[in-house]
Amino acid sequence: MQNASFLKAVLSKPASKTVQAEVGTRIDVRPVLIKQQTSYQFTHRIGTQERHENFTINSAAERILELVGGVFRDLSVHTTTEQLTVRFSRKGVGTTTRRTLTQADKKSAAKPVVKSHDKQRQYLIPDGTPVPFLIQTGIMSKQGHVVAKHYKKFRQINRYVEFIKDVVDQLPDDQHLHVVDFGCGKSYLTFATHYLLTQTMNRSVTMVGLDRRADVVSTCNQIVKELALQDITFEATDIADYKPSSKVNIAVSLHACDTATDDAIAVAVQWQADAILAVPCCQHELAALLPPSQLPVISEHGILHERFSSLATDAIRANLLENVGYNTRVMEFIDTEHTPKNLLIRGIRRTSSQRDSPDRQYWRHFKAFSKQLALPPLRLQKKLEEYGLLTAEQAENE
Repeated sequence: MQNASFLKAVLSKPASKTVQAEVGTRIDVRPVLIKQQTSYQFTHRIGTQERHENFTINSAAERILELVGGVFRDLSVHTTTEQLTVRFSRKGVGTTTRRTLTQADKKSAAKPVVKSHDKQRQYLIPDGTPVPFLIQTGIMSKQGHVVAKHYKKFRQINRYVEFIKDVVDQLPDDQHLHVVDFGCGKSYLTFATHYLLTQTMNRSVTMVGLDRRADVVSTCNQIVKELALQDITFEATDIADYKPSSKVNIAVSLHACDTATDDAIAVAVQWQADAILAVPCCQHELAALLPPSQLPVISEHGILHERFSSLATDAIRANLLENVGYNTRVMEFIDTEHTPKNLLIRGIRRTSSQRDSPDRQYWRHFKAFSKQLALPPLRLQKKLEEYGLLTAEQAENE
């Protein structure tokens, strides 16, 4: 690849359907010019989409060796003088053929062109650069390359930190950030948030991950110890039992099951968190309460009843957040090909002047929707009322 006659390389024939879904049907490698330096761009073709990565010469060669054989079964390398082909059978037996180009071939062969690609979008957490927490959790190799079977998780992490960066950009840049992650689980995204804030954005932070499972918390704290990370801890506790040591700026709840999402949102509102990010999961509460006779056209089909109930639940959550002082958006978290649980509810706390003049339309819309579906109060409404954050006064001020 270091030869100036290199034109391109093509990795094809994925070893499995899983590889095809996560890495693509093929990868095209070509030289590109980035900031006056020659790099090698890997173009992954996944369905109708393309994803790009850039590597140095040595890293590109290492990456190809990692992919050929186990991930892709065919490799074709083209230069201005020859074509090298490596093919692996399903049993892993490799065969190499080399063909020297004839004079006619050379005349028709494209000249090596290094195209400028300085405007390419880069991941906030890049592939090709060693990231300690990704290596520790097995998503990335020690050389800094994402393991093929974990590309789905890697893309999800990068999509998530984009949301975090967008939220942090709206907060004072001299503010110490206190972040709490409810139900952190294995904590890929907790560590990703810590890495983004401390290493990429150079912010001062205090991070706490909460989970009921003591074994998971122990594993996460062990990673913190091994990586010598600062200002990040994990605790085995319930959402309602945790008492923050200072004001919480960002509260996160990812895939908390059913009404656990409501508990997390309500507690975050009680704390007056500057930002709330929630990815709901398994919204069963409304599905159980909504009588089939209310919407028979939908409810006679079980899958539609479940999906409608999930959407209605998240719409109610977003509206209630608006009612208690948050500018709220519901956005796609990650492509549905990766997970059906792909909605993210983001709330940014309104300023004092904005909260002094609340927009009553949110409450009117909520009451009209609840009346239309004949709904009793759901979990989030009841928790907000319990905390004194949502009261009958709103109804009086319609």
